[in-house]
Amino acid sequence: MKRTFAVVALLAALGVLAKLAVRPVAVTDRSGTAGVDVSARAPVDGEAAPGPSPEDDLLARYREAPAEDRELVARTVERYRRNAVAIERSDGLRGLKLLDRLDLEAVFLFEKHPTEFRRLRDMLSDDAAADLLLHWREYFGMKRADETDRKLLIAELQGLTPLQRRMAAKYPSALPLILAEPAGVAELMAAHQADESALVDHLVILSLISLENGAADVRSALRTIDDHPALAVDAFRRYGLEGFALVSLYGPVLEALGAATTLDESLILLRVNTDYVDELLQTHRPETVARHLRHVKAVGLVREVGGSPNALRLAVEFGASGEKALAKAGPDAADVVFGDFADPTLRNQAVAALGDHGAMALAMLDKYATDPDFREILRLHGGAIIPPIAQADAGPETLALLQSKPQRSFTESLAKTALSLSGDDGQTAIRMIQADGLERVASLSDQELRYYQFLPLYDMLHLGNVLRHGQSPTTGEAAWALLDGCFVVADVLSLAAIQPEAAVAVEAARTEVKAAVRESARSAGRELIEAAAPTTAKGLARTEAGDLAARRLSRWWTVRSAGGVYQLMRRTPEALPRMTLAQLAATARPLCAKAGLRLSLWNPVHLLREGVDLTLKIPADRGLKYVAAQFAQAGVGVFGFQKMEEHLASRRPKSPSGS
Repeated sequence: MKRTFAVVALLAALGVLAKLAVRPVAVTDRSGTAGVDVSARAPVDGEAAPGPSPEDDLLARYREAPAEDRELVARTVERYRRNAVAIERSDGLRGLKLLDRLDLEAVFLFEKHPTEFRRLRDMLSDDAAADLLLHWREYFGMKRADETDRKLLIAELQGLTPLQRRMAAKYPSALPLILAEPAGVAELMAAHQADESALVDHLVILSLISLENGAADVRSALRTIDDHPALAVDAFRRYGLEGFALVSLYGPVLEALGAATTLDESLILLRVNTDYVDELLQTHRPETVARHLRHVKAVGLVREVGGSPNALRLAVEFGASGEKALAKAGPDAADVVFGDFADPTLRNQAVAALGDHGAMALAMLDKYATDPDFREILRLHGGAIIPPIAQADAGPETLALLQSKPQRSFTESLAKTALSLSGDDGQTAIRMIQADGLERVASLSDQELRYYQFLPLYDMLHLGNVLRHGQSPTTGEAAWALLDGCFVVADVLSLAAIQPEAAVAVEAARTEVKAAVRESARSAGRELIEAAAPTTAKGLARTEAGDLAARRLSRWWTVRSAGGVYQLMRRTPEALPRMTLAQLAATARPLCAKAGLRLSLWNPVHLLREGVDLTLKIPADRGLKYVAAQFAQAGVGVFGFQKMEEHLASRRPKSPSGS
C-alpha cells in the first residue's frame, strides 16, 4: 500500500514538472509592457494550439507591405530574431533599417544608449543616410567605449543636409571633409560630379590638409579652388601640393601671365624665386610681377632665372647688365653677386665682370670673394682684373701633378713646359695688380694659352667653397627631399661616395678646349681632383660636423650632375607618382605653411576593437594613387579612419592643461 502511494505521488510530481516546463514565457519590450509568447512547441493533447511566435507575427504584419520593406523585415528577423522584434516594436521600420546597416553596433546602441540610437534612426529618411552608416559601420564598432567621440560623430551626422548625405554616401571616405566644412565641400563635390577625375583630384588635395586644427585650412584651400579652378587642379597634377600652394600664393600672377609662359615654367620661376616675388608683391601689383616674368621668357632666360633664388632679383634690379651676367655665367652668377658682395660698388663691378667674362669671372669672383686684396682691386679696376688672375690661377697645381709623373706623353711634356714658363698663380697676380697696376699685369699675361680652361674650374672651385663655408645652396629643402627620395642621379651620400668620374664628366663637355696641350693639362687637373676627394672626405670625418657637410656637398653635387635646379624641378611630375605620402608632405610643408595650409602628419592611430588596442597605419610606401583610390572605392579603410580621427580631434573639448 505504501509503495502504491509513493508511485502515485511521484507521477503527480512529474506531471506538475512537465506542465511547468512547457508553460509559455512572455517577453517585455523597453516600455515594460507584456510581450508575446516566443515559445514554439507542439500542442499538448487537450490544449488549444499556441499563437504565432513574435517573429512570425512581425512577418505577417508586413506581408502586404512594399517588397523593399518585406525584404528588410525578413532579413533582419532572420538574422537578429528577438532583437529585430524589440527594435521594430519601439522604433518601426527605421529602427530595422538602422539595425540592417549598423549590425551589432545598432544592438549595442539600442540597449546601452537608446537616445543615440534614436538620433541615428531619425536621420534615416533616405537611402543615402542608410548607405553612409553602412560604410562607416566598422568605425562605429571601434567607438563603443568612446562616448565623447561617438556622441560628437552622431550629432554631426544628424546635422547633415540631404545633399551632404548623398555626397558622403557616394564618396564615403570624404565624410571627414564634409563634417569639417559641410557646405563648402558638398557644394564642390556637387559642382564637379560630371568630371569624376577633377572631383577626385580636388578631394585628394583637401584630404592631404590636416583637420586637427579645424576647418580653417580646408576653407583656405576651397577659396583657392573657387578662385582658380582650372589652375589649381592643373598645378596639383603637375607639381603636387607645392603646385597647389603656388596657386594659392600667386594665383593672380599666374592668371596675369596667361599663355605667355607654360604652366611648368611659371610654377618653377615662382617656386625658385618665391622670396623675391613676395618682396615685389608688397609694393607692386601682380600684373607687374607677371610682366617681369614675361620679359624673362622673352629674352630666353627661363632656365637661368629658374636655377637660382636670386636670379630674378638680378635680372630686375640690374636690368640689361644683370641679364647679360645670367646669360654668360648661368644662374650661379646671382648667388655670387648677392651672396659674396654686399657692398653696392663691388656688387656692380661683379655684375659687369660676369657679363663680360662669364664662367671665368664666376670662378674667380667665387674663389677670391673674401680676399681683401682682391676686393680692393675689383673696386678700382672692375672686371678687367679677371683675365690675368684666371690665366695665372690654375698653373701651379697642374704643374706639380705633371712633374710628379715619371713618364709623360708628348702633349703632357708640352703642357709641363708651358706651365713651367708661366710660373705664376692667382695670388701673385692679385698682388702684382695691387702693386704695379693692371696695365703691367695685362702686358705680361697676354698669352694664347689660358690656364683657366685647363681645370674643372667653377664646379670644383665652388664645391670647395661650399665645403669651406659649411653651407648648402639655397635651393630649398623641398628640392633636396625630392632629390633624395626620387632622383639621386649619382649615388652620393657622403664625400667618400662622390665618384671622380662623375665629377669630371661635366668638364668633359667643354667644347672650346681643343688643343692637345690643353687636353693634357685638363687631364692632369682631373687626377688632381680625384686624389683630393677622398682626402677631403677623411678630413671631414674627423670633424663633428663632417657628416652634415658631406651630405650638403653630396646634395649640391647631385643637383649639379642632374643639370641644376631648373632641370631638377622640371622632372618633378615624374617624381610625384614614386613619392610616399610622408615624402610628399615633407617636400611641400614649407611652402604650404607659407600659404596657410597645414598638412597631415599621417601618424598611426589607436582604436579599440572588442577591447583590444588596434594600431592603424597607412603603409609606408603609399602615395597619391593610394589616396585617389580611397575616394574611388565604396568602402572606408585606414585612410578614412585617420582623417576622421583628425576631425574629431578638432571637435573634442579642450582640457584645461591644453587650453
